[in-house]
Amino acid sequence: MEYIKGTKAECLAYDAEVTAGEKYTGGTVRWAKPMEIDGYYYMTVHDRYPTTLTTVTELPVVEDNII
Repeated sequence: MEYIKGTKAECLAYDAEVTAGEKYTGGTVRWAKPMEIDGYYYMTVHDRYPTTLTTVTELPVVEDNII
């Protein structure tokens, strides 16, 4: 699976493009919600909507501090 790695604005613009193209109605109202990890935003790439934005094949691992 590929993920966009970019700014929040870039991810939201990609989401708007896919959402408009897919004409979602009913329960589905958007393609995906950007996830913030370590200062970057990530979003799943849709198979029918290629992107020129930076992509990665894995999300970064987030470790929680356990006390």
